[in-house]
Amino acid sequence: MWNFMGQGSNSSTLRQYNERVVISAVRKAGVASKPDLARSIGLTLQSLTRIVDALEEKGLLEKSGRRSVGIGQPSNLYQIKADGLFSVGIKLGRQNIEYVLSDFAGQVIDKASHRYKEPTPEQLIDSLSSGIEVMLGKLSPAQRQRFVGVGIAMPWFLGNWAAQHEMAPDIAQQWVDIDFANELEQRLPYSIFFENDCSAAAAAELYFGQIKAANNFLYIYIDTFVGGGLVLNGDLERGVHSNAANLATLPVPQSRLDSQSNTSGWDTLVNRASIATLLRHLQFHQVNIDNIADLADIIDDNRALVHDWMQDCAEGVVFCIMSCVSFLDLEKVVIDSQLPTFLLIELISMIKRRLAAMPTSNLFVPQIEKGSLGEDAIAIGGAILPLYSHVAPDRTVLLKGGVPDRLQQK
Repeated sequence: MWNFMGQGSNSSTLRQYNERVVISAVRKAGVASKPDLARSIGLTLQSLTRIVDALEEKGLLEKSGRRSVGIGQPSNLYQIKADGLFSVGIKLGRQNIEYVLSDFAGQVIDKASHRYKEPTPEQLIDSLSSGIEVMLGKLSPAQRQRFVGVGIAMPWFLGNWAAQHEMAPDIAQQWVDIDFANELEQRLPYSIFFENDCSAAAAAELYFGQIKAANNFLYIYIDTFVGGGLVLNGDLERGVHSNAANLATLPVPQSRLDSQSNTSGWDTLVNRASIATLLRHLQFHQVNIDNIADLADIIDDNRALVHDWMQDCAEGVVFCIMSCVSFLDLEKVVIDSQLPTFLLIELISMIKRRLAAMPTSNLFVPQIEKGSLGEDAIAIGGAILPLYSHVAPDRTVLLKGGVPDRLQQK
């Protein structure tokens, strides 16, 4: 396992912090010269030059051409060195596991996935162990020396899946009883990092996505369930209990779908804006489907049912957005999903039209944009965790090791 710092336990020195700031600045700029970086960070050119030279020597930055501005020698441009570090990111979902092997530039080298239904903790640990080894087998021996760990992006409160009809009660109880993070750390010989799945996806969009010049945005990910992440001032806001933007439980008006039995007048967003709700709606109308991956096979004959769900979902998401912007001043709302791209584009158009019709006196309505990472967003977010344990100036994006009370709720 490669150690970026390489300087014992003294990892909080000013120089090391500045190295992290420089890497983040280069990543955000794409390419930058030393004078560019010195101006943007606020360091002297002499200090900045020493840091950039050190990072180049460590294999984390590389030259990417030269730029001439006015009189004098052209300036070297620097970019992230893609093979500087490697990590494995894992989306531990409710119906499948997804693996990505990522380099330091956020490029996916390889990926794999497999489905499951009602997995026990032991089954998932065995699956994770073998899946990680398959990913690492794609690296050369030299690249393995720069492998920095495994990031797992997963929902908290796994034992609550039974309440959503996702897991039999006896299997759900196994998730309540086990310290899953500790078990994994005992079984796997790698540094392991955990984060809430949708917060990880928000971090992936922030660091590796294509959403430009957005430092304050709400991130909504429509998956089997629905979740969110919150980015404020360019950093992922995790909250006191690492549960910020837990949108699934947000109260929203009652669904209009005939497949929903709630008659209380209110519901939660997860029962309106989730793929699980779409699948239940289709099943209620006798459509044989139990995984979103099979949607392409049945959509032509059932487009009206899918459209009904999309309208209901859009109304729920609009209520969510209006609730959030009443107390958060945001530039954008970024929406991504495991849905097929053409459906997500249509869903976002529905949301925009409904937002435009809402009364917005004294509110600044943010721009609504489609996320750029799609079905890989959560796994890429997992891959970020070990990378940024080494180079992020903002350590709040990370959660290392055991997760005492967020993976389960007794």
